[in-house]
Amino acid sequence: MKLRNFSIQVLASTAFSLVYPVWAFASPVITNGSFEAVQIGGPHSSNPADIPGWTHSGDVGDALLWNINFNICCNGNSGTPNANSGDGNQFVTMGGGFGVTGSSAWSQVISGLTVGNSYNIDFMMASEGETATQQITVAMTTGSSTGSEVFTSLPSPGISPIFWVNWSSEEYTFVATDTSATLQFSALDQPYDVGLDNVSIAPAGTSVPEPSSLLLIGTVLLGLAGAARYKILS
Repeated sequence: MKLRNFSIQVLASTAFSLVYPVWAFASPVITNGSFEAVQIGGPHSSNPADIPGWTHSGDVGDALLWNINFNICCNGNSGTPNANSGDGNQFVTMGGGFGVTGSSAWSQVISGLTVGNSYNIDFMMASEGETATQQITVAMTTGSSTGSEVFTSLPSPGISPIFWVNWSSEEYTFVATDTSATLQFSALDQPYDVGLDNVSIAPAGTSVPEPSSLLLIGTVLLGLAGAARYKILS
């Protein structure tokens, strides 16, 4: 009886070890995707250390990180917030700043990818307001052969007491060619500052085990069923 129980336990353990790698793997995440990790004590910051998880390159523009809980500028009401965000209290920007053309980028290395799987990068963007629309280019600079894609913001209402008003939700899909990849958001030759917020990643679809894996799993499960039946009959 103890021998039969031991055999069933061994089969169960073997089945789990075969099944587990097929469906269980580390899920990739975006670090500090809503740019809330460091809450700044003012309307904006140009210190990259206030945006952990991300690497900035290019022009700083008017600032890097913005907090909507403070008066940003121009409405004459000290302490009155005059900016919107896509999510939470803070967001980052890219561009040349007020009336200046510039280029800049934010990037992050994503780990835990499965080669051959597709992933969705979801994010939000908004034009500052002085121009009708602004653009962000999304690309995987390493770990994928998927091409870049340009996204255009919703039209802004123009200069008003509120900046970065119309946030839109966007999605970029890529196929992983490595277990890690570099995600990059960039703005090329743009005046003013386009807003970026609420960045996340999720599998584009459910992975289906290969036929050979399914056959092996089925064989193990049949063995378990046979062992259990033998135990009952004996």
